[in-house]
Amino acid sequence: MRPIAALFVTSLRQALPVRRTIIFVLIQLIPALVYLLSTQNRTGAAALESFVAIGAGMLLGLAVPVVAIVLGAGALGSERRDETLSFIALRPIPRSALAGVKTFAAIIAATAIGLIGALALGVAHVVEHGNASLIVAMAIAVFVTASLYTSVLVPLGFLTDRAVLIAMVYLFIFEGGVVSALPALATISPWRIGLSIFGAVASDPPPILDELMGSLTPSAIAPLVAVVVVYAVSVAFTTVMLRQRDLA
Repeated sequence: MRPIAALFVTSLRQALPVRRTIIFVLIQLIPALVYLLSTQNRTGAAALESFVAIGAGMLLGLAVPVVAIVLGAGALGSERRDETLSFIALRPIPRSALAGVKTFAAIIAATAIGLIGALALGVAHVVEHGNASLIVAMAIAVFVTASLYTSVLVPLGFLTDRAVLIAMVYLFIFEGGVVSALPALATISPWRIGLSIFGAVASDPPPILDELMGSLTPSAIAPLVAVVVVYAVSVAFTTVMLRQRDLA
């Protein structure tokens, strides 16, 4: 267990160096700032609607995915580019454990950063309107969203140096444009899957939530199942690549 624990801690440190962490945190604070500026003269239902719209569009749909994409793509991709992966592979750790730990560490890092955004947005809502009930729901949605993006990006980042570019195109063009125009495709939009668990956990969410989720419906189980399945598939695929590809 010691080599695995050491690999996990090292992976977290590599994922979140000080300068990168500061930048990521600042990105996460933007939705809360926008919320405070946009709800100065709003109360009650209007403020709640703004919270959900900004939480969905800016936090789950932008800030969290961007961080998760970068961290997921770099989990193994940076090791391969820096030619350090071969040294890690020399440790007495099975390839499956290496893939699982690297992916899990990236998920934890992305979720931790995303939770800062969820907490900031929730506190902003509490300061303005005194309702803290939505913080937990948004935090769970952040975990689901970060987990899905990160799990997909780990093997993609190992395969190609253009993983971040590919994922950003998917995020901004496909999810932002195509899925918005064709709501039936919402089932392959990770941040909308995260939003569906928000709808299930939050008490009395506003009607705008249905529009933002597309064809999805609030569910507390399906998104978590998706997280487990995508993680398992990601680890399995990454394990196969680690066994078959030259790690030098």
